[in-house]
Amino acid sequence: MKAAPKSLVLSQRNIATLRNFLPKVQQPGVARFIHYMLSIHPAERLPSRRLFDPLAIPGLLSGVALAAVERDGQQVRLRMKVVGQDLVDASPVRLAQRYVDEVLLDLPGAEVILKSRLQVVETGCAYLRRGAPSMPFTYRMTALEYVHCPLSEDGETVDQIVSYFSYRKT
Repeated sequence: MKAAPKSLVLSQRNIATLRNFLPKVQQPGVARFIHYMLSIHPAERLPSRRLFDPLAIPGLLSGVALAAVERDGQQVRLRMKVVGQDLVDASPVRLAQRYVDEVLLDLPGAEVILKSRLQVVETGCAYLRRGAPSMPFTYRMTALEYVHCPLSEDGETVDQIVSYFSYRKT
């Protein structure tokens, strides 16, 4: 038997991962974002940026971030292209149009920003985190929940990551 194409395997695994996240999600916005990502997700490949329409999720835009994956040989860097207003307000440092590894120099203890997205790049699967914040923010909060989702022009190489963040402030 012939093995399934890599794009099909990645797609099925990512769809299953997103579906498995839904019962675990606590914030309604995160659930709506995951439902939207599932609605645009092709069955045979990872979704592309062209399929992601910000106008389809107007109530969630302030929590959205988009990072470009840039490759130079074996090195992978992530550049923040779009940063929603909720993220701008929560972050003690400027995020937009910066490489994530540079942001970490200004934000000690925030390695999860890079590690979680690199996991998405490596696996082609979405990443969910919920719980107490592990880094400094400009305001106090009781919970942070976010999801990173892979985007791919060729259906299998992650070239962008779209994320949604939800903060529950104290």
